[in-house]
Amino acid sequence: MTAQYIPGQVEGGREGLPPGVQAPVPPPPLWIGSIMSAAAHAGTEGAFAGAGGASSAAESFGLTTGEPVIVILVDGLGYNQLLGHLGHAPTLRGLTNRPVAAQTCAPSTTAAALTSLATGKLPGETRMVGYSVRHGSGVMNLLQFAEGVDGATWQPEETVFEAMASQGFESVVVTDQRFIGTGLTHAAMRGARFVGAKELGSRFRCAGAEVRKHVPLTYVYWSGIDKVGHKYGPNSREWAEALEDFDAELGAFLSTVDGTAQVILTADHGMVEVDLRVDIARIAELSRGVEVLAGEGRAAHVHAERGEERAVEERWRNFWEDRAWIFNREEIPAIVGSGPGCDLIGDLLVMPKGDAVVVDSRSQTASSIAMPGVHGSLTKVEMEIPVWRLV
Repeated sequence: MTAQYIPGQVEGGREGLPPGVQAPVPPPPLWIGSIMSAAAHAGTEGAFAGAGGASSAAESFGLTTGEPVIVILVDGLGYNQLLGHLGHAPTLRGLTNRPVAAQTCAPSTTAAALTSLATGKLPGETRMVGYSVRHGSGVMNLLQFAEGVDGATWQPEETVFEAMASQGFESVVVTDQRFIGTGLTHAAMRGARFVGAKELGSRFRCAGAEVRKHVPLTYVYWSGIDKVGHKYGPNSREWAEALEDFDAELGAFLSTVDGTAQVILTADHGMVEVDLRVDIARIAELSRGVEVLAGEGRAAHVHAERGEERAVEERWRNFWEDRAWIFNREEIPAIVGSGPGCDLIGDLLVMPKGDAVVVDSRSQTASSIAMPGVHGSLTKVEMEIPVWRLV
């Protein structure tokens, strides 16, 4: 499959981008940052005063002001992958409504996207700019955070759940018990009441119970499909089987809530299958002058040694030619949004166009390098997500 770039619509243009390239900052309402606010607006019968545009976003996503809303986010279930595998999803295939193709944030990765979902802000604003970031002399994972780093302090933007609570509305997040209390949860989901459940069916039953309590907004998170995609690849038989399992549980759940709640299905990103691994440890022109490599394989943060910034940029551009989008410090804000997160990325943000990843075998594990399913870049497959009003 040939990966394609989705140029976003940028109001008034942005400075610093290479000729012919526009920032993938999507226009409201069809982007991940408008979904939760729209759901809160609809679930509170229009009473929730969220970010501007919540009403029009709700309309675009097929939501009406009335019944409570359940948002089901399936990690890694990109729009194009979903449509290409509907033969494995009889519940979804049989629905009258069809999904809307929305756009996630850049980079197209879980820590960034889930935080944009919950705050309506871009990664540059939230400081959630990738799977990992440089932290001190090392690298910090933004799903778990380092010891002593509080996610709520790291990510200062108000969440929709906090805004709802301040206006007297309850919200609930149903997720794996293991995720409650993690750095990412504190960064992105604070303000909600947390309910822990392991199996998908249990999570759906918990969501149904919250609807019966008239909770206006319930958010259900499921990571099973993403895990399978990383391990076996998004084109694998195992991925299709994971979708089948999800669809079966979803069908049973929808039969219990029809008429009592509005349910929408969405995702945080899509996924591509790796065809080429570029190991900078084995390529002198890429490793020379690089102090730290962070981010992830499809959205690499390149931190150059002091005084080597221009030379590193020149070598990386010459190596990749037109096979990757490479953004320097002046260009990065137009991709991830202006804010304190931009400095965390370093000197270059490297986002392969095709099915390649950037790795460093000196610091990364063999298992992480070998993962066949990846995401984070600006291709259509990674950036497009579904927003589907199910009932």
